[in-house]
Amino acid sequence: MRPLRLEVEGFTSFVERQSVDFSGLDLFAVTGPTGAGKSSLIDALVFALYGQVPRVGDDYKQLISHGADRLSVLLEFEVGGESYRIARTARRAGASKQRLERLEGDEARALADKARDIRARIETILGLDYDGFTRAVVLPQGQFDEFLKGEPKERRKILVSLLSLGIYDAMQKLANQRSRDARREVGFLTEQLERDFAEATPGTLEARKADLARAEEGAAAVGQALAALEEGLTLAGKARTARRQAEALERDVAQEEKRLREAEETQARGDEARADLETEVKALAERMDGLGFDPERHTALVAARPRAEQLARLRGQGERLEQDRTRKQEASETGRKSVAVAAAAVPSAEEERAGAEAVLEAAREAREEAHRQHAAVALRRELRVGEPCPVCEQRVPAVPKGGAPALDAVKEKVESAEKAARAAAVAAERARLTLQKAEGEVAGLEKDLARLEEQAGELAPQVGTLERALGEAGYGDDDLRDPAALVARIASDLEGLERARKERSELESARSGLEKKRVALEKDLARASAQRDAARARLEEIGGRRAEALGLVEESLPLLARLAASGGWEGLAAPGDGRDEVDVLEGLRVARHDESRDLAARVGALKAEVERIGRKIERAVELREKKERLDADAALLKTLADHLRADELVAWVQEEALARLAEDGSRHLGTLSQGRYALRLGSGEAAAAGSRAEQDFFVVDRWNADGVRSVKTLSGGETFLASLALALALAESLARLSAGGRAADALDSLFLDEGFGALDGETLDTVVSALDALHGGQRLVGVVTHVRDLAERMPARLEVRRSGRTAHAVVV
Repeated sequence: MRPLRLEVEGFTSFVERQSVDFSGLDLFAVTGPTGAGKSSLIDALVFALYGQVPRVGDDYKQLISHGADRLSVLLEFEVGGESYRIARTARRAGASKQRLERLEGDEARALADKARDIRARIETILGLDYDGFTRAVVLPQGQFDEFLKGEPKERRKILVSLLSLGIYDAMQKLANQRSRDARREVGFLTEQLERDFAEATPGTLEARKADLARAEEGAAAVGQALAALEEGLTLAGKARTARRQAEALERDVAQEEKRLREAEETQARGDEARADLETEVKALAERMDGLGFDPERHTALVAARPRAEQLARLRGQGERLEQDRTRKQEASETGRKSVAVAAAAVPSAEEERAGAEAVLEAAREAREEAHRQHAAVALRRELRVGEPCPVCEQRVPAVPKGGAPALDAVKEKVESAEKAARAAAVAAERARLTLQKAEGEVAGLEKDLARLEEQAGELAPQVGTLERALGEAGYGDDDLRDPAALVARIASDLEGLERARKERSELESARSGLEKKRVALEKDLARASAQRDAARARLEEIGGRRAEALGLVEESLPLLARLAASGGWEGLAAPGDGRDEVDVLEGLRVARHDESRDLAARVGALKAEVERIGRKIERAVELREKKERLDADAALLKTLADHLRADELVAWVQEEALARLAEDGSRHLGTLSQGRYALRLGSGEAAAAGSRAEQDFFVVDRWNADGVRSVKTLSGGETFLASLALALALAESLARLSAGGRAADALDSLFLDEGFGALDGETLDTVVSALDALHGGQRLVGVVTHVRDLAERMPARLEVRRSGRTAHAVVV
């Protein structure tokens, strides 16, 4: 498992959202002051994967930042070339939410969203449960030495996960299950062969083939008999058709003879009716000639009547126009006189208005003078001899004497003059309006006279046109002098002609009716003649066809008799009872068809039986061969299951893994302790002797006569070195023993939290060199430390700093 990106918010020291990119890191140190939140990053990574952390277990709500109501963690990581993303959110109140996805390019496919399902998926993906992960991949603060000093059964549990040893148990169970399945199928095949394939023998097959040959011979014979019956039915059908055709033609002869008699009778009656119609038409023609109706005279009168009526109207209209013109001329003369009188009155009225306006102007000037004098008298009352004048500011030598004029008398004169001026102006305006009105009336009368003259001029051509047209119609000047009398005369002439026209029209209608009857009669006669000729031709045709049909009957019967003799058809010679040869042969064919159908069904059933027995013989061979293979497979699978017993193979692999861990860890511990210590398995005595009877770790002190003692006796710094040696061995060696190859993926990262404070500078250099060799450019190794010397020795650092209320992580 290699982390790619970690995002936290509301998680212990990281109150605000913080994102850490691991994609460019290999070997690095997580540094910062105590309490800054270094270990919280490792806790967030573990929480994202398993939903719990070593410090608080699954009571993760303690990790929510102070003052926050929720925490959220998002981790993107890679395992075996596959990329995943897991996100978790927890609230102080309410349920948590989580989601696991596989990243496929730009898309994300959901894998699980429930806590239990996600944990199962993570354990499958990483190959480690929570306990194994926190002992082999993330070594938390305070729990660094649990794999070294822990119980043997816990180490074995971790090794089972890391090495995927559970696969051997699964293989054993699968082998046993498949062996039982094979045995069960063998029993089923045995029972099936005995029950379903007992008749599948070559003898049974040959017997069914013989039955099939006999049935096919019988079906062929029936087929030949049916063919002969079909031929006989064809001949009998021809004879039946010809016989029935002859009978039908006999009936047709009677019908055609009846039609011939009816046509001849119809033609005789038609000839008599045609002679009667010709007589009636001749009588009508004589009556029409005696009417004396002149169509041309009638047409001329019809055209002259509207012209005479129009002439009468125009003559009346001309007389009215002349009367109107006379009246308008008289009114125009009267109007001109009125204009002259009004024109003479206008100058006099204007002179009177001018005089009244002059009097008014004089009265207004007298009023102004009186007002000035009155103001002067008022001013004199305020003057004092020797004081300045308020108007001219000169000293007053003496105050003038005199009384104020009467203003009321002056006012009355002005009002009287204004009234007289208004009256004069009204009179002058009235005289002017009277003149304008008289002039307008005269102008209107002159326009009316001009219009009347124009209308009279328009009437003259129309009257002339009508008189010429009526003259052409034969009417003279005497007739035209009184158009009204001419209209009455034309109406009287038209009335007589109209009576003659109506009578002639009635006679025309009668003659037309007779003509229609004559045409219809001619058609009836033509149809009767055609019917007579057709009946005669039809009788001749029917006679020929009847003779031909009777000849076909005589031709078919001998051929049918020979077929009956060869086929043994009984009852064909004298059918009787309304039945003929077709009915007899049809009955024989139905019986043969039934026999043929039964034989065909038997042939089909026998063919199917032959094919079924053949297939069953082949299937029986296949089943016996399959039974033999399953017997062999069941025995082989049982042998494999016996060899895969978990208490033997798994125990051996665990011992080999612990031995390799002890060997590789001893090598690393020797380097880290400058050759002083080595690791072995077993109890004190067993370890001293090199035995691995007990799966427990002991330390060999090279500097103390190779003394063997428990790892629990090591000091804090020595314990850290021993645990680090095992961690390095786990990361390097176990991939080679993994059954499923998952150990290499699970141990692709290693996180160490604290423990370096007890090491001197030289040992720190050794530790850094070992860690650098471990990551080898492929594995991610992170060291959580507050030891500055160690951090500075690392190729990269992830510094955790506090800023205000939240922590920040920066790669430097």
